[in-house]
Amino acid sequence: MQVLFFNEEERSFLEKSAASFNYSLDYSLGYRQKELYLVSLNKAVILGNSGAVVQDVNIIVESVFDVSRLAKSPAFKIPALLLSSYKKGLYTSVLHLPWAENNNYHWFFDCLPRLYYVLQTIDQPINIIMRRDLPAYQHETLQFIVQQHLTAKVVYIGKHEKWEIEQFILPSFVSNSQSGYLPQHISNWLREKIWKGYNIEKTSQKKRIYISRAKARTRRVLNENELLPLLSNYGFEVIRAEELTYQQQVQLFYNTEAVIAPHGAGLTNLLFAEKCNVLEFHPANLIKTHYFLLCKELGFNYNAIVGLAGDASENYSINVQQVEEWLKRL
Repeated sequence: MQVLFFNEEERSFLEKSAASFNYSLDYSLGYRQKELYLVSLNKAVILGNSGAVVQDVNIIVESVFDVSRLAKSPAFKIPALLLSSYKKGLYTSVLHLPWAENNNYHWFFDCLPRLYYVLQTIDQPINIIMRRDLPAYQHETLQFIVQQHLTAKVVYIGKHEKWEIEQFILPSFVSNSQSGYLPQHISNWLREKIWKGYNIEKTSQKKRIYISRAKARTRRVLNENELLPLLSNYGFEVIRAEELTYQQQVQLFYNTEAVIAPHGAGLTNLLFAEKCNVLEFHPANLIKTHYFLLCKELGFNYNAIVGLAGDASENYSINVQQVEEWLKRL
């Protein structure tokens, strides 16, 4: 088991995060990267509405990450009619619904990394279960991962189907809760597959970007209008990720040297930056560690500014002077 330790400044940030979650999650004493595993199951059932795996009428909790996500999933609160069919052969799946249904963070940190150990270990023909109705970028990036593995094939399950499978390989999740940390060999594997798949090109001019959540329903910076003129003076352009194709997002981040953003899934694309300075905003009552841990593993310079307490939608204001101080150091 790999253990990651932190310096005094990093521990201070992690302690603030732990306090905001009433210490239900505390990485300040060290982050433990769990060991990867594969479990072979005979005649397991996979549910198309969630990706959960069932054996002998019992849900295998590890197939849905942990008990808390199982308890929060609407797939287990709302009755559903699932049509059954039997599938011969060897199968695996990284479906994680509803969390990754249209969320790139969960797709790149909860789903795709689970294939690393499967594809490195299993040398016989294997079917990877996917849903057709998920976003195009998920289908694209999954193909980037499997296209060099001639024994791997993507097959599609319907939302209202459940398959009883002759032999199923259950891969462990790689990342921990609220963490974008991936072991270096896995993050490098994933980054290089996506860069190559999208034909990412290096340009001589590096960008500085601010990811706006002005059109989002949650986690908006309420005094963003005060911030934007300052960022413009330092060469930052405003980006709204939802207006770009996923190839454009990966290309943009690859050629970006500095990112400022409120916490949100848009920062997932830091995974595809070559080298980056990062400033992330958080409301005082909900400080999340996902991208700090991602930057820690990638060797990126990370700083956080904690604003006022967020409202019911996690919207909050920040101290613009603190941003200017960071910009001057940059």
